[in-house]
Amino acid sequence: MLRQLSRSLRLTSRPRMWVNYASDAPTGQSSIPVSKALENGRWVEKLKAAGVEDTDFNLKCIVSHVLKQKFNSVPDSLAQLQFNPGQLADFERFLEARCARMPLQHIIGEWDFMDITLKTSPSVFIPRPETEEFMRLVIEDHKDAKRVDLLEVGCGSGAMSLSMLHSLPQVEATAIERSKAATVLAAENAQLLGLSDRFRVHNHTMEEDKYLPEELKERKYDLIISNPPYVKTEEFQFLHPEVVVYENLNALDGGSDGLRVARLVFDLACRHLRPGGKLWLELGNDHPPMVKTIMNMKYEGRLKFIASYSDQYQRERFVQIEKV
Repeated sequence: MLRQLSRSLRLTSRPRMWVNYASDAPTGQSSIPVSKALENGRWVEKLKAAGVEDTDFNLKCIVSHVLKQKFNSVPDSLAQLQFNPGQLADFERFLEARCARMPLQHIIGEWDFMDITLKTSPSVFIPRPETEEFMRLVIEDHKDAKRVDLLEVGCGSGAMSLSMLHSLPQVEATAIERSKAATVLAAENAQLLGLSDRFRVHNHTMEEDKYLPEELKERKYDLIISNPPYVKTEEFQFLHPEVVVYENLNALDGGSDGLRVARLVFDLACRHLRPGGKLWLELGNDHPPMVKTIMNMKYEGRLKFIASYSDQYQRERFVQIEKV
């Protein structure tokens, strides 16, 4: 991670602003107040100039990471906290990376998702807060089930499946993921969380008539979840630098209408969902009405559109479908 940050910093033309705070400290004192490292708000101004929003949140995340403390245990004021010289150097290096628009998750190397902490990687898409809302709906819908055989399509870091396994002990999860790096990361996160016994991930690219790996082609599931690529190709020009420069864009490209991969998931569900089983999808905010029309026109008698749900920003994003 530090080597990658260093490479990123060499790519940016912004000058480094190193200050020898230790020289200002009294002789024999090696700690530097965090408030002094933030003196005159220069880092706030640098972050704002780089286009980084919510500077207080970004600073607190990096301070808590450098001090190896939980985010919620660090006071908002930061006034009583101290850096040693090595921590100060890390703090400034990480902030330079953030000014280069490297996502916080990649700088820190891990991220909280619901009630679990996931290891992150620049090669794997970062789960968003809206996905936590999505998973709360899915978990609520299945909390009373005696057993749930779950399939996730495109698991990335494993956030969705692993959060459900953590919340519901009656769930067994299988996942497919086309990225080898993400497959390895998801398996590692399951191991770190102690959930490997209920989670299996397969490196597999879903294609028409080859929806699952050979060893799974006869399997049926109670629940399929997916946050497939849903950004329309023409909308890539509007994405934030954190996404364009640092994210895996293959995890976002949903084709001309944003539903290219979702259509494959519909066909997969027809073959691999048990009758009465549910398909839950997180999509773009203009997709639920389109999905409802597709269900009525193409999948009548096989899949039934149940409902759509809005995220915290009142955007209609989440879709629930049932196998007939």
